[in-house]
Amino acid sequence: MSAWPIPARAKRFDRWDALILAYAALAALCRPLTVPAVIAVLMAGAVLTTVAVRPRVRPPRAVCPRRSVLPWLVLALLLVAWELIAVFWGNDSAHPTLSLLLDPVLDTYPGRLFGYLAWLGVGRWLGTR
Repeated sequence: MSAWPIPARAKRFDRWDALILAYAALAALCRPLTVPAVIAVLMAGAVLTTVAVRPRVRPPRAVCPRRSVLPWLVLALLLVAWELIAVFWGNDSAHPTLSLLLDPVLDTYPGRLFGYLAWLGVGRWLGTR
């Protein structure tokens, strides 16, 4: 007998994953910083937000201790501070924002496709927790 537990069921590719893949492939066709790209981002964000806030029956959640939340809060505050300082300091190569750093990657279709897949995947994961 094995000491490792056997998972009851492996995660399968379902219709939501297929929808995310199809949407990302279409949205990645939009050039960055255009109206269609903004609409594609807002539509996906609205759908993911709606899925996340819809009422559903959930089992009681364990209380998360503050010491496990604190590192994430500090990381988020550092990211916000970096963005604000870079925007007000000049948003150039000496003081880049995150969007300026990602611009060379997101300028290509594969980069945008990966970006949309990562963004929508994380959004789905957060919305279904």
